[in-house]
Amino acid sequence: MPPLSQSTPRTNILKARSPGKLNLTFDILGDLPGGYHEVETLMQTVDIQDNLTFAFSRADNFSLEIKSIEFAGRAADVPVDQNNLIAKAANLFIQNIGNKVDRPETNYRISVQLRKCVPVAGGMGGGSGNAAATLVAMNSWFDSCFSNQELMDMAAKLGADVPFFINGGTQIGTERGDVLTSVEHKTDLSFLIVGPKLFGMSTPEVYRAYDEDKNDNSQRISAYAGAEALKSGNSANIAQTFGNAFEACVYSRKPELKFIANRLKKIGGYCTRLTGSGPTLYVLTKDTAESESIQKSLSDELISGINGWSDWPDLEITSFVASSTNHGVTLDVDPEL
Repeated sequence: MPPLSQSTPRTNILKARSPGKLNLTFDILGDLPGGYHEVETLMQTVDIQDNLTFAFSRADNFSLEIKSIEFAGRAADVPVDQNNLIAKAANLFIQNIGNKVDRPETNYRISVQLRKCVPVAGGMGGGSGNAAATLVAMNSWFDSCFSNQELMDMAAKLGADVPFFINGGTQIGTERGDVLTSVEHKTDLSFLIVGPKLFGMSTPEVYRAYDEDKNDNSQRISAYAGAEALKSGNSANIAQTFGNAFEACVYSRKPELKFIANRLKKIGGYCTRLTGSGPTLYVLTKDTAESESIQKSLSDELISGINGWSDWPDLEITSFVASSTNHGVTLDVDPEL
């Protein structure tokens, strides 16, 4: 994210957009010190984005207040206290400014409004993206006092997914997923993203389930093979490299999610996969038109209860047509506000 130019009007409002991400591949290679798993994943940002508005005002001390969080026009079930990653990111940023020799004045009260479009607790990194957006917005406000690499280092302290969102696009993540390598390619990807509201497994629970079911003979899901396939531009070949090591253990514990995935595979697309620890699924499609066609067929099946849907009457599903992007957090200045 380039710094604001000196000619940009100074306003007390900054607007940031943090994209969602898909794990096109996800595999677990082993264990790391500290109880972490060693992972290898191919990650991709998509154009479903959360919108954050930061309002800065002078104060006696630094503070941040999350005024409101909405999802689909309603209050979201997301904490607005200091446990939110937005607050944690802001506090970490201010702590690090204290180490600067020529540190800027930090006595500001920041008010944050968040309008979420990325599914909450869906495996698309919404909270991590919000944390990255906070770091980028504050860095812009405080005259770009940190380099991109310094922002990345701060982001890694907030969570394994957070650094990815600073630059976004297509990247391979190794170790905890926070050692990143950018993948350059020219392939535009289209998806139907399906977010079932059914889950009761946290990310730590999914990791524990994986450890319980672990099969040492399972086939490797290589992020590097996925990256090479993306460079070829052949969607059918690309789809064959995608996968998620969590699918077997999650589907065995959540048969309704397995049912949804199987229905999506029958309706269309190149492949249907779980992203992250779920429960969000994505279908890789030929183009936006195919994504919309699958979305309509899915909706028709849900309404009519055909093809087995009547066996799962309580399922609630939200779906999004999405495309890949080549960027992470983006930032606007709105002098009208």
